[in-house]
Amino acid sequence: MKQLILVDHITIGDFGFHGYLTEMVDGNIGFGIFVDRLKRPLLWFIQLPNNRIQLCLDDDLATYIRKKASADKAEREHNFRLFLYFVRENERKAAYMAFKGKQMEHLTTSKHLVALRKMYLAD
Repeated sequence: MKQLILVDHITIGDFGFHGYLTEMVDGNIGFGIFVDRLKRPLLWFIQLPNNRIQLCLDDDLATYIRKKASADKAEREHNFRLFLYFVRENERKAAYMAFKGKQMEHLTTSKHLVALRKMYLAD
């Protein structure tokens, strides 16, 4: 996955999150949210043949973020809300810039939200 255009960025807690339009291995345009300077995205959207956009999550990277986070549980809850807002805004931008007219899976309505929340807020 090649990062093409930086769409947005935010620092939340100990981490910087960067939303990029990407070129996928198959040549299609995608979108990913990357953490700091890591090469793998935490979340990314891929185009499926049936005109749908699927959301994918890197569970290992989510676990890494949880282990490296220095915030207490209350701060992590606040940080998670900020992260969700950032993701929602970037989903809108990606839908407009790269996925017009396609059915997009969103984090707030996906099974990934529950898994990501559990991983990040666990004690």
